[in-house]
Amino acid sequence: MKLRFWGVRGSLPTPVTAAEIHDKLMLALSGAQEIDLADHDALRAYVDSLSLTVRGTVGGNTPCVELGSGKLQLIFDAGSGLRPLGEAMMSGPCGRGEGDVHLFLSHLHWDHIQGLPFFSPAYVPGNLITIHSAHEGFERQLVLQQSGPHCPVSLERMGATFRFNLLHDDETLHLGNCEIALIKLQHPDRSYSYRIDDGRSVVVYATDSEYRDLNQDNLQRYVEFFRHADALVFDAQYSLRDALFEKDGWGHSTAFIGVDLANQAGVRRLILFHHEPTYNDRALCKLLETAQIYKMQDPQQTRCEILLAYEGLELEL
Repeated sequence: MKLRFWGVRGSLPTPVTAAEIHDKLMLALSGAQEIDLADHDALRAYVDSLSLTVRGTVGGNTPCVELGSGKLQLIFDAGSGLRPLGEAMMSGPCGRGEGDVHLFLSHLHWDHIQGLPFFSPAYVPGNLITIHSAHEGFERQLVLQQSGPHCPVSLERMGATFRFNLLHDDETLHLGNCEIALIKLQHPDRSYSYRIDDGRSVVVYATDSEYRDLNQDNLQRYVEFFRHADALVFDAQYSLRDALFEKDGWGHSTAFIGVDLANQAGVRRLILFHHEPTYNDRALCKLLETAQIYKMQDPQQTRCEILLAYEGLELEL
């Protein structure tokens, strides 16, 4: 399977600010004193050597993750990252009106559906877009999002054919060569995690979840669902203090809990996701560093690799 991230922020889109760009330029230029700026190869090598916090950005779009297995294309959540994904898809079957798209929603909070009105393949007649959700009445909620006065283009006027598939707790869906299971997570208005298994690799998408009671009996159902995943996309929006005290009940988790669960489940890659909108690139990279240090402090920890989700990150699994 191939995993690609198009939107990684939580709560609301967070564009990089002019002040942050200024700081990135200052850092980059301060290290370029020995570089011949007329030598394009040397200049490119220098820029490529810079850290993500300097040469680019983690990104500000809200959740959207693409997963491909063979000819099957799955999309998880329709945050603002769905817009650039849709533009990229227009160069393929979707641009010819031959697209067959499967979109899975974790839940219906606005940061996870706000990209749908800007999804270019949805405006092309002939495309089939199947939206999967375990929330009763989700079709009505999507229609309301695109009704006046909120949006000038209704779902009916978008052009593509929409199908709405209501999922059920703990069911397994078969699409192509993939088995897709889901479980309910702890989050206001309910969120769902998806486990995708194509017989060669396993990906778990588990965003917008809180793990309030950390005793083993309560955590075991998550450990089993995450078991031996090749990649676990995990909600790590909060600091440990926020998750346990300041924002208890808000429905999000922390990187430290993700490390512990990934270790217990034998996960190969833990991908920190749904980033706090008040954290800039430097703060997010510090979060990653802290999580890696935390993992190393326990000699019993597995060799789970910890990654920070950023827009454009691609993984071959």
